[in-house]
Amino acid sequence: MLTVLCVLAAGDLHAQKRIGVIMTGDVPYYGAMHEAFVSELNRRYAGGEKIEIILQKPFPDSISWSNAARKLIAFDVDLIVAYGSPAIQAVIHEKSRIPLVYAGLYEPDHEEVAGKYATGCGFKVPLTSIIRYFKQLKPLTTLGIVYSSIEEDSVRQYEAMKDVAEQQGIRVAKIDIRVHADLEQLKTAKADAIFITGSSLAHLWLADIMTILRKPQVPVADIFPDDAEAGVLMTLSQPPHIQGEMAAGMAAKILRGEKPAKILACTFRDTELVFNLVEARHMGIDFPIHLLIEATRVIE
Repeated sequence: MLTVLCVLAAGDLHAQKRIGVIMTGDVPYYGAMHEAFVSELNRRYAGGEKIEIILQKPFPDSISWSNAARKLIAFDVDLIVAYGSPAIQAVIHEKSRIPLVYAGLYEPDHEEVAGKYATGCGFKVPLTSIIRYFKQLKPLTTLGIVYSSIEEDSVRQYEAMKDVAEQQGIRVAKIDIRVHADLEQLKTAKADAIFITGSSLAHLWLADIMTILRKPQVPVADIFPDDAEAGVLMTLSQPPHIQGEMAAGMAAKILRGEKPAKILACTFRDTELVFNLVEARHMGIDFPIHLLIEATRVIE
């Protein structure tokens, strides 16, 4: 999918800059990040030169991510912004000298994104907290983990959560999502609870996942916000607007001549904890008051 958006047309119309943007799928988390990016860039360039943004939301697969990166390079944009690990890696793989600003990257220290042409921001979520919350709500013998083996950061989240669970004597049911038919695994997983990694495919099909899990009343935790309130019981996420605003600040510096290598990358560790009490009542789950106190927001 390819759309073109003019951010600003004030000032000198001949001094135009072009920014190419790739999302790792049409995922609401990255969409919110991009909205914050555009808003902050508008604020910084108010009354300034014209900036054109070429936005691409390829379907989450390796070929589409690579094609999106190649298109933006062919357009000879002044800067590429990428949200999510697969889109970021697709740009890096092309070895272009076009500056790259990344955002929405889980644990950037584990990714090969350093270099003189790249900078950006990412996030870290304490996955151990999710198991702690689950165990205070119901007995947890088996934890199902939804991830996608074609998304590197999703795989790392699966492995990290698997290690934590097994250390606590909890069995793990692996649910690898590569095509829509893989959702059928959810019907036979026999898990006491489900954790959804930051997989773009999982979130593209989140409504379908929740439809399958709603009948057996399996509680779900996620690290991306459930903005559509699809029925996720709890989310522990990093606010997307913070990354979008920081990415805009980095982009503005690069467009004004600063080298990406001189702009310090950042990993955000602040999180928002949301409990969905509507879904809890549907499942007959009572949240202890001490857990509700920890929440950033409660859906009632």
